[in-house]
Amino acid sequence: MLLLAVLPVALLPATAVQAQVAIPDRQGNYYRNETNVQAKRSSRYGTGSLWQVIVDGLNCRQDPSLDSPVHRTYLADDLLEVQIYRGGSDEVLINPLDQNGRPWMPVRDGNSSEGACYVRANSRFIRPVVQ
Repeated sequence: MLLLAVLPVALLPATAVQAQVAIPDRQGNYYRNETNVQAKRSSRYGTGSLWQVIVDGLNCRQDPSLDSPVHRTYLADDLLEVQIYRGGSDEVLINPLDQNGRPWMPVRDGNSSEGACYVRANSRFIRPVVQ
């Protein structure tokens, strides 16, 4: 007869925080925009996750669509902050989809001096900032 001992599993303290790193799907798409690295500024609207541009000439469009006019263009290594929106009692952390089901991330530049525009939320163009 085989006896198995059941040992208690140690629980993480309530103050421990798991690092959240956005994971793209198989096509490189980011459907959610949250990470554990947030912008460090004060805002009554809250601050969003930070992302880094990894290509030169990333177009940021007025709306989440390739047909939308280009609002501005970012360069490699530029930092982007996700523009978070309120939805009920929580921020909306899901990226909007275009007519083809591709996610677009609402962002503004790292110092938040300009209004939000949309970049393709894909690992070919951006990556989450990690600590």
